[in-house]
Amino acid sequence: MAYEHHVLICTNLRPDGHRSCSGSGAHELLSAAKRKLAKMGEPGTSRANASGCLGRCEHGPVMVIYPDNLWFSCKTPQQVECILDQHLLRPDPQL
Repeated sequence: MAYEHHVLICTNLRPDGHRSCSGSGAHELLSAAKRKLAKMGEPGTSRANASGCLGRCEHGPVMVIYPDNLWFSCKTPQQVECILDQHLLRPDPQL
């Protein structure tokens, strides 16, 4: 069964010492996304998962929401929660 929205947060750790999403707090953001989705409503309609490298390390941590193909650079759990509120509860075409 497909989800209405799938939230992917890169948790890749680059072994070469270069900037990576994991090294920039991605695991904390993933936890925040999972908590927020659990509070938002119907179980099984949306899911947050860790992903491997999304190829945008310079903007990390990176979050993408499918099927809408919306990409975000998130720095704090509060940003993740705000994006999920605005996009999944009250979609804003300008976001």
